[in-house]
Amino acid sequence: IAAAILLLIPKAGYKKILMFCSLGTTAAFFSAVYINNAAILYVSTLLALTGVQLHFIILSPFIAAYTEGMKEKGINWYTRTYYMGYIGYFLATYLGGALVVKMFSMVAGITFDAAKEATRFIEDMSGVMHSQYLQGNRIVLVMVGIVSLLSIIPILLIKEEKDDYQFEQSGDGISLKEKVSTSLKLLLRKEARAYLLYWAFISFAMGLFTSYYTVYLNRVLHIDKVTSSLLVSISYIAIVLFMFFTPFTVKKLGKKGTIVFTLLLSIPFMLIIANGDKFGTLMVPIVGIALFIRAGLANLSSPADSALSMDVVPKDLRPIYTALVNFTAGIVSIISGMFTGSILFVTLDGYRYAYYIAAVLYAIAAIILLIGLKGFKPADADD
Repeated sequence: IAAAILLLIPKAGYKKILMFCSLGTTAAFFSAVYINNAAILYVSTLLALTGVQLHFIILSPFIAAYTEGMKEKGINWYTRTYYMGYIGYFLATYLGGALVVKMFSMVAGITFDAAKEATRFIEDMSGVMHSQYLQGNRIVLVMVGIVSLLSIIPILLIKEEKDDYQFEQSGDGISLKEKVSTSLKLLLRKEARAYLLYWAFISFAMGLFTSYYTVYLNRVLHIDKVTSSLLVSISYIAIVLFMFFTPFTVKKLGKKGTIVFTLLLSIPFMLIIANGDKFGTLMVPIVGIALFIRAGLANLSSPADSALSMDVVPKDLRPIYTALVNFTAGIVSIISGMFTGSILFVTLDGYRYAYYIAAVLYAIAAIILLIGLKGFKPADADD
């Protein structure tokens, strides 16, 4: 859905779509809390995820539109946008875990430490305590909904002109059939196909573990809710810190080289996380360090990734290609979700195996990018 909405950019512009993101996500949070209906919960979840995903995937064409002609300096804006977003992720993840436990303790009338301990084995909670725990979650969701609503303010401050999102289309003066044929040839050229396939493998791999960090830490490694949220939050700090090195790394290795380097180097740390319980009393610090480094390495390349995806197609086809890339990622993520739900996560050990499978997929994705973009050099590229 988010990918399809991207196709509206040439007509609606970025500002209106960003407004939809914020309002849709806000409505979803409040609906999930205040409307006790299973169908509404499904719709709310879909709306929230669409808004969040759309916020993310619109970044590439949005930044590309405003950094046109900046050449190697453009990567600095991709980097700034990403690390500001991850600062928000850090705050949300850390405060989410701590606030849930705090609200849970207040609703249940127990101490914070007692509530924290109870979250180590959620499945063992009594019916009454589990209900109180869910109420703590609801209170935090309301808080997040308010924050989401406030995000409308910076959107209103964006100054947007039609020239920012309406481009001269390739093939002006020729028939519609010829325009479609020309666009398909450009979209499906070797480099574009290679990036699309690379991103499909990465999306499937990420779907196996990135959404389940706290579930794995909490229910498989039995790390309490506050600590597990803290570990994930610290990993977002790593993302911000490592991104400060993105411009330097891109200058040395190029965009493609940066992506391949960080993908391969993050694999050993994924394997450490998968075997966290093998470290005994050192489990928490070792898993925390592995999460920190893996997250930092994997996301150091995010700005380069977005910039590279815009390099493989002409300017006027960027929104279409971004939609195609993210539509593919969405389909792959659905398949990944079906795989985890029906096969991989039928036992708790599946959350551990997810890291092994993802590590292999990361390696394959790196090889695809190396081979598929061999010799590729955009006109204004620095790599």
